[in-house]
Amino acid sequence: MDTALDLLARATSARRHGSLDTVAEQRLEAAFACSRRLAVYGTLAPGEANHQQLAGCGGTWSVGTVTGRRGQREHPVFTFDPAAPPVAVRVLCSDVLPAHLARLDAFEGEQYRRIMVPVTQPDGGWTIANLYEAVLPVTA
Repeated sequence: MDTALDLLARATSARRHGSLDTVAEQRLEAAFACSRRLAVYGTLAPGEANHQQLAGCGGTWSVGTVTGRRGQREHPVFTFDPAAPPVAVRVLCSDVLPAHLARLDAFEGEQYRRIMVPVTQPDGGWTIANLYEAVLPVTA
């Protein structure tokens, strides 16, 4: 049986290639309610320029970290990498987030893709959340 991290790797690989691994996604959703979590590292965060995109979602915000590389282009960019150092994120948990994901995908545009990532919480626990990753990887 696949572990959650195996399923996450499958789901991330599929999304990076423009498809879905529906079995992995369904199992992760059942275990973590991923569709109700969004990890943000840039302009969607509270107090930042595009936070209004999430204003209608309500919910609660928490802090965490995701391993990867953060950079700056026209806007902040991020590439998930399990071997990279942790990057601080804010995590929105909202029951209505699933209804907003298609709109957020359109807002983020073709330079970003929505993947799922493991988020380490301050207490050492972890969960899985959606995150907008740069299509063009951050290399440094």
